[in-house]
Amino acid sequence: MERWLRLLLYFGSWIFLAVVTFILNVLNVNWKETHIVSGTLLVLVLSVIQSFVLEYPIQTIFCLLFGGHTRKVASSDGQHLTLILNYNLLATCEEDIDECMLNMYEAYMGNIGSNTASVLVSATKDSELRQYELIVRDHYRNLIFDQLYQEGLLFSYGNLKGIDNVRLRFVWNNFQHIDNDEFRTIYLYQICTNFVNDFMVIHRISSVLRKCGQYQDLMLLSEGETEAYTYCDSQFYSSAARKQGEPLFHYSEDVRNIEGRRFSYTLVLDSDTRVGKAIAFNLLDIAAANPESGIIQPAIFLDCINKTDTIFMHLESMRQAINEPLTNSMAEILEQSSFFGKGLISNKVYIDKILGSRDNLIERIPIDVLSHDTFEASILRPLYVGNIHLQEMPSYNYVTWSIRERRWNKGEILLAIYFFITFLENL
Repeated sequence: MERWLRLLLYFGSWIFLAVVTFILNVLNVNWKETHIVSGTLLVLVLSVIQSFVLEYPIQTIFCLLFGGHTRKVASSDGQHLTLILNYNLLATCEEDIDECMLNMYEAYMGNIGSNTASVLVSATKDSELRQYELIVRDHYRNLIFDQLYQEGLLFSYGNLKGIDNVRLRFVWNNFQHIDNDEFRTIYLYQICTNFVNDFMVIHRISSVLRKCGQYQDLMLLSEGETEAYTYCDSQFYSSAARKQGEPLFHYSEDVRNIEGRRFSYTLVLDSDTRVGKAIAFNLLDIAAANPESGIIQPAIFLDCINKTDTIFMHLESMRQAINEPLTNSMAEILEQSSFFGKGLISNKVYIDKILGSRDNLIERIPIDVLSHDTFEASILRPLYVGNIHLQEMPSYNYVTWSIRERRWNKGEILLAIYFFITFLENL
């Protein structure tokens, strides 16, 4: 079925049922005893609420029609592409850093290769916490070196059973052509050091656009830009603007390591996101077959893995599992999906369509917006990949869930203002 026909059926059905409820609301009012203003207001409010309630029944019906199963997306060999795993953090305590760095370490070790790197982009302001981030980084660097060195020795002696399968494929098999003795004595130490140096922490200076600005500046640094040129117009952004030409990051060896490497893709992640083994390589394979997609959006699974997980966490995980078929069917109907704030972003497409160059600024994301992912999705049209997933923890209880939802709802209100203005301008 053609996309235009699917959209016509979906939105046409929704609009038709909304009109029916509106008519029924009008007929349900006793206009002889109800003031015209009160009755009209009542009908409008009820009709708007009911039209939103109709979303789930309509989605359920179309899920049954089109199927809520997971679709496989075309893929190719993506080993010529490069990727940086990007964790973003604004730490308020050491526990935040410990959780994030552990997830980053596991993600890096499960997706390490000649074309991948990993970086924590920190917006932490407290100097002691920033120093602690570097201490934890060095701790995990030592673990990475020891693990890789041991595996390198096993590889040189032909003992492949003791080597992780992912690292055997994407790291050690690249050195099969080297003599084993030379590999141990000449190359192994430097190979391990190079991989260790790609486990990085950098500290952002500006707080413009918050998390969105963190990975935007990372992309610009990867392209060789070290000084700010986006969101610097004080006449347009007033006090929210940052200074033209100020450094993007506090200078460090890690910043120097990223500068100008021109990574093809950035895998944007939150501090609590877990990335399974070879997930990054699988996403790169899909990106290779779909180069026009600005965002490759994997599924997000809410996992309960600890004995201390609350009932609320299990309920949240259950709710997400129930909604997954609806997400699959809607992605099939629309041929795109939402951006969940975590996914694989094409650096070139993102910069060209959302940021612009020094000579041709675009800056599509409003500087005060909270739900940046809605703007990014509307421009880059994410490709949904339901058969690959990232993992994150559900909200601990109703309080933490409510805080997050309130922030999202506030973001949606700001979005409505921007989209409504755009709608009026296009009339």
